[in-house]
Amino acid sequence: RRDKCNDRGVVMVRARLFRTVRGLTCIGLGLLVAGGVGAHHSVAPFDRASMQELEGEITSITWRNPHIFLTLSVTDESGQTTEWDIEGDSANAAAHRGYDRDTLSIGDSVRIAGGPSTRGRREVFLINILHDGVETVLGALDAPLRWTDSSGSLRPAVASEELGRSIFRVWAPGGLYRSRMDIRYMPAAQAARNAWDPLTDMLALQCIPPGMPNANMNPYQIGFTDEGERIRLDIEEWETKRYIDMVSEEIPAGPPARLLGYSIGRWLGDTLVIETARIDFEYLDDEGTPMSDEARILEQYTVNEDGSRLDYTVAVTDPVN
Repeated sequence: RRDKCNDRGVVMVRARLFRTVRGLTCIGLGLLVAGGVGAHHSVAPFDRASMQELEGEITSITWRNPHIFLTLSVTDESGQTTEWDIEGDSANAAAHRGYDRDTLSIGDSVRIAGGPSTRGRREVFLINILHDGVETVLGALDAPLRWTDSSGSLRPAVASEELGRSIFRVWAPGGLYRSRMDIRYMPAAQAARNAWDPLTDMLALQCIPPGMPNANMNPYQIGFTDEGERIRLDIEEWETKRYIDMVSEEIPAGPPARLLGYSIGRWLGDTLVIETARIDFEYLDDEGTPMSDEARILEQYTVNEDGSRLDYTVAVTDPVN
């Protein structure tokens, strides 16, 4: 859905579909039992169009969000041993596929396949892993198995009739659609975009938590909880918590600007409408578009008639950029 541009600035609209899942909260939203999860956007330095296979011994393991990391000692046919850095999806995403921090151990032999580095480094973004004879797709749900004909399955989604049309549950991504429109940037904003080098400037490569709206746009689970005068919105990535003030009619001037801004909400029929301002984050997106402190965000969440899908739109207006 597209909103019209107005005289105050450019409106950027994205829509996202969520499907309902049965949620199991272990640490915040750290281990939600859910459906499909996509890769984090820091996969930019990896070539996702090709695959590289490696086989070796695990020498180190870092198990955390937003990425897991392995070091693999690989010995080639000539007997030369090299160390490879293997970057995976989040610990949350791995948990959905039956992997936790105790699944792998230092010294284990594994075979992996994934996207090779676009920077000529000994780095691979993990897609497939074969461990103890069991192959698991960790990096992308639509990736095929490479060495076996069976795989661990994700935990099933809950039937929508059990939950009705309530928004207060856990939702898993069902698709991300970005509207294609001509966006006219102010000269300074366009210059910043032209100078942007994703391989050196992208904050995701440094694993820096994003502000709004990107904090809400990554393909991980979200969950709504009714806390009376406010709604808590848990975002699985970074185990982030947003709080939506359901009492105030205007965004108060007193609270300081912060990473996720200050949000107020209201119900428009069955649609939850959220307005956010006072955002302390300098980028609109991961393409170098600057965002000023005058930016305002308008979100809408609507559960469909049978309760099986949550439709989401977000419009960002920044008169400076």
